[in-house]
Amino acid sequence: MKVFSGTIITVDEKRNVFKYLVEDLGRIIYVGNDLPEKYKGIEVIDIKGKALMPTFADTHSHFTSFAMLATTIKLDKAKSNKDILEILKEEDKKYPEGKTLYCNGASPKVIEGKFIEKKDIDSVVPSRTVVIISSDGHTAILNENALKKMPNKLKNIRGYDYETGIMGQEAFYEVVSHSLKVIKIKDALQAFQDALDLYVQNGIGIIGVECGMGFPMDIDIEIMRWLYQGQKNGAQVRLFIQSFDPKKALKRKIPRLGGCFETALDGSITSGDAAFIEPYEGTTSDHGVLYYTDEKLYENIKKVNNKGLQIVMHAIGDAAVLQGTRTLKKVLDENPKLDHRHGIIHASFVTQEAMQILKDYQIQVIGQPGFIEMSKDNLSFMHSMLGDRIYSAEPHNEFVNNKINFSGSSDAPISFPNPISWIHWLVNNPNFPHRLSVMDAMKICTYNGYYATFDEKERGSLEVGKIADMVVLSDDPLSVDPSELNSITVERTYLSGKEFSPSKQSAVKAILKGIFHRKAC
Repeated sequence: MKVFSGTIITVDEKRNVFKYLVEDLGRIIYVGNDLPEKYKGIEVIDIKGKALMPTFADTHSHFTSFAMLATTIKLDKAKSNKDILEILKEEDKKYPEGKTLYCNGASPKVIEGKFIEKKDIDSVVPSRTVVIISSDGHTAILNENALKKMPNKLKNIRGYDYETGIMGQEAFYEVVSHSLKVIKIKDALQAFQDALDLYVQNGIGIIGVECGMGFPMDIDIEIMRWLYQGQKNGAQVRLFIQSFDPKKALKRKIPRLGGCFETALDGSITSGDAAFIEPYEGTTSDHGVLYYTDEKLYENIKKVNNKGLQIVMHAIGDAAVLQGTRTLKKVLDENPKLDHRHGIIHASFVTQEAMQILKDYQIQVIGQPGFIEMSKDNLSFMHSMLGDRIYSAEPHNEFVNNKINFSGSSDAPISFPNPISWIHWLVNNPNFPHRLSVMDAMKICTYNGYYATFDEKERGSLEVGKIADMVVLSDDPLSVDPSELNSITVERTYLSGKEFSPSKQSAVKAILKGIFHRKAC
């Protein structure tokens, strides 16, 4: 049994802030301002000057990609493609012979104004296999050796460009689905365990993990389930299979589908294939790409909804968001589900019609507060692509005002899983009309995230009867100057009442243990 004393931010419905919380056997048994006599003999954990609040939720993470990229070569600081080549030359000297240079962070937002290309890479590291993933996670650049390891069918998929080595749209997804052709499985598995520990150290108690791409026969779904089931801590993982095929979820007893890849309705702004009603700046006919016709999307969503499964789908541009919401409305009108919790991921640009459908049909939005900082840093580039409409992007305040369940996520590896930063940018959005209160921001990053996967009855707020998943922050976010929220750190994470510390366990051992230990995911 533990007694916590200090600022207890419950994030409950009434937004209560109390002085005491008592935990016993992993559950919260008391919260309030006066400590009952029966608990006064127990040692008190004093968090005076700090704050205790629920663990955070990352509702949309390409976890396996993040895990592998987190330990790979970073290119995001390169100001030019020439800088990238210098980085590759230096890393080539350090890496063992035959090991792939797997890189992350390339962008057309460099001096040259375009992605680096295959011929440039091969000019400096001709004997090495090189795979570069773009900063927005929707484009890959492969050198000649990497292309040789890809299946022949890649040549016939939209987005394939042999001459440049640049793989966009569906060709990018095909490359990712064959990532084990260029990465050793042992390295990948240990990266998964290390990344899971990193998430919890950042105060994240539940992770929405996108699966179903990158491994043969979707074995990554089983690997993530086994890894999760083999953990010694109480971290929660909720798997999202990136497919419209209900059989993939039903046979694994997973109640949800969705994410990106097969369940993406459009691309990204950086890659120029997010779908918009009005064309991109400087063009008269380039509206981006809708990956599905209305008819095909309707059939896909209908199958999922009729099987009683949850579906969430990637949509960035207003045309894609409108297509997704209209189709969900049509499906739900035909076969209503009172608590479906279907959702749109990103929803960066939302028409009034789409906003109304989100509200009326209680379709949730899984957003990325970290994109605010990225947009701030890339304002001129975004404006060159979309003009003044960028000021209507990421309408987080409208989601909150319309009582749409809006939750925070990293979309890792696109942004880092750092919920303190999410809160900071939700409150300090440079686009003033979209700013939120600190309490609203905390709810988005905690309770709303647990609600997204039907976990709010057990976790997501500090209330009597709930599981004691909690974080101790270095300062009280309700008291610091809002501009200083980013200075707050997660000092401790408690899962089921137990303080977390990285186990440094072998991923292989965790997986073997998890094969024989079932729990909901």
